[in-house]
Amino acid sequence: GAASGGASFIVQPDSGLDLIENFDGKRIASPQISNSQDVSLRYYLETNGLKSVEKGGTVFVLNISNPDIYTLFAKGDIDGAWISEPWATMLVEELGGVRLFNEEKLWPNEQFASVLLIARTNYLENNPEVIRNWIKSHEETVSWINSNPDESKTIFSNFLKKYMGKSLPLKIIDESFSNLEITSNPIKNSVLTFAERADSLGYLGRTGYNLDGIFYQSDLNPNAMVKQLNG
Repeated sequence: GAASGGASFIVQPDSGLDLIENFDGKRIASPQISNSQDVSLRYYLETNGLKSVEKGGTVFVLNISNPDIYTLFAKGDIDGAWISEPWATMLVEELGGVRLFNEEKLWPNEQFASVLLIARTNYLENNPEVIRNWIKSHEETVSWINSNPDESKTIFSNFLKKYMGKSLPLKIIDESFSNLEITSNPIKNSVLTFAERADSLGYLGRTGYNLDGIFYQSDLNPNAMVKQLNG
């Protein structure tokens, strides 16, 4: 694993979306069809007896990029967005949005996998020492970030300046980090749950899916994702 949480449901202050009966006809965005925020949004609708328009329901679900979500939210052209950090906090701090809830509040132990480390099986099998060093470095980085939050934020801010041309206000960076847990725990049950929900939405094909062997075990850390080679 790499991170847990970091997604929120942000709504316009006058949208009425704090009440489920007001969702009819609303326009709600998520960044990309079939990504975790999209799956969570559509699952949330279904668990509350609602569906998207394309499924015969009354809620407009718009899959658009984060920058476009920001623009449409600023114009008032969407009523809400299920979106990740730092965009979620930007909608609140810069555009007056209301954080209806953090997604982790909907999950057991308030944890769900939002970022994972992934590698090809053949690469894992052919390069065990490289993978071992990669996982070791990752574990050390996770530990360092959690032990040095202020310096981590500074590094992140400098990264944005260098590669994106500008950084974000410190208040937005602070709030974004507070809504995200940096962890090497893959939170396996949440990954399996995401798969079940994605499949129920028709995202995993018509023939079902098989997640056997998707998780990996490391002798470095029981939560890391490195394949335990057979034989």
